[in-house]
Amino acid sequence: MKKYLISIILIIVGAGIYYSGLYTYFIRTDIQEELPSSSGSVQATQTIATGNFVEVDFIHKGSGQANLVKVNGKNILRFENFNVVSGPDLYVYLSKSPNPTGGIKSLGDFIDLGLLKGTSGNQNYEINADTTGYATAIVWCKRYGVLFTYAVMR
Repeated sequence: MKKYLISIILIIVGAGIYYSGLYTYFIRTDIQEELPSSSGSVQATQTIATGNFVEVDFIHKGSGQANLVKVNGKNILRFENFNVVSGPDLYVYLSKSPNPTGGIKSLGDFIDLGLLKGTSGNQNYEINADTTGYATAIVWCKRYGVLFTYAVMR
């Protein structure tokens, strides 16, 4: 009887860890993407703005640099030497808010660039929208509504 009770408890705890996404805190992925090459001339690549990722709190933190770059007329958000704490359901946003906090409303108007590709490395996110006024790169956990890190670019 005691063995069955322990087995049931372990199954419940394991299912809870799986469905809550807590296991993702232990998964690291490194992405090393090159910046898309400009066709022909060096002048076809232009850095519009740059900023550094910051710690949000003692659990949610990131480092590295965010760059808003224009390559052959396309806007790209590029993370360089990037590193962030792992978590479930992490997304990349480009926001107009210069001071995001913990709530989704603090992000203001933002563009969803999709799932975070990796927890470290160099990554590119193509932006298919007008970037005027959007100067904050954000890593956001959609599942729990938690800000992991951000970089205000100037």
